[in-house]
Amino acid sequence: MRKIALLIFLVFIAGCNKENSLSHASGVFETEDVIVSALSMGQITSFDVEEGSVLEKDTIVGNIDNKQLQLQKLQLQNAVYSAENKLINIETQLAPVDEEITKYKKETERFTNLVKSNAANQKQLDDVKSAYTAALKKRSAALDTMQQNNKAIENEINGLKIQIAQIDDNIQKSYIKAPINGVVLTKYANTFEFAQIGKPLFKMADVSNLILRAYVTADILTQVKIGDNAEIMADFGKEGMKKYTGNIIWISDKAEFTPKTIPTRDERSNLVYAVKILVKNDGYLRKGMYGEVIFNNINAE
Repeated sequence: MRKIALLIFLVFIAGCNKENSLSHASGVFETEDVIVSALSMGQITSFDVEEGSVLEKDTIVGNIDNKQLQLQKLQLQNAVYSAENKLINIETQLAPVDEEITKYKKETERFTNLVKSNAANQKQLDDVKSAYTAALKKRSAALDTMQQNNKAIENEINGLKIQIAQIDDNIQKSYIKAPINGVVLTKYANTFEFAQIGKPLFKMADVSNLILRAYVTADILTQVKIGDNAEIMADFGKEGMKKYTGNIIWISDKAEFTPKTIPTRDERSNLVYAVKILVKNDGYLRKGMYGEVIFNNINAE
């Protein structure tokens, strides 16, 4: 491994030395990889993914068997239908009592006038008033009972609907989707295999922007900050170097030993700081390519 690393180092230096003798840092292009895992358990019934495929975010590329979930949903929907049929139509149920109340109210008014004109006695009026009061209490008691009954049924229905929402969520999780716009890097599963929750299915990355992880010495570190622009010279081997513009998006706060395959501006420096530079990809940059960095406003020695 040491011989291979040394060979890579020598080849890289030979290709870059002439054009990039004034570079401030060196590094390798990386991608932000995303491993897509199964969110439900079951047999993979379809899986249309190939390495190198370009996918758009939320594209459904496969499915994990969800037949039992669909059946459970139907069962719950039937339970909701049955519960809804148990709900009492309060207005309809109270209609006879309301008619009775209206009747006794009119009778009370009539007998009050009759008593005033001495056409009826007080006992008759009191009897009608008692009947009117009893009808009002009967309505109040019936209303309270029916409201409590409906409330209990509504709570049951809400509980069933929550279960249906949970089933719907699990059904959605049975669909294998691309979480980002990007390219499929590695495929880990195939159709008809059994998936457990958390099983890796495929790995993808957004290659519209690549990240150059470069390493700088302490003297350079003090002259750069997040947000600074930099010129990037990507190494295309025999095709030479190609210039890009990048933007510093991260600077490590800890020093580390120089990676063996990454040459630095000052070969005598053992400790360096990692920086990440975001570079817009024109379609030619690839993960693993080497690149040289020239930070603006810094003069290479």
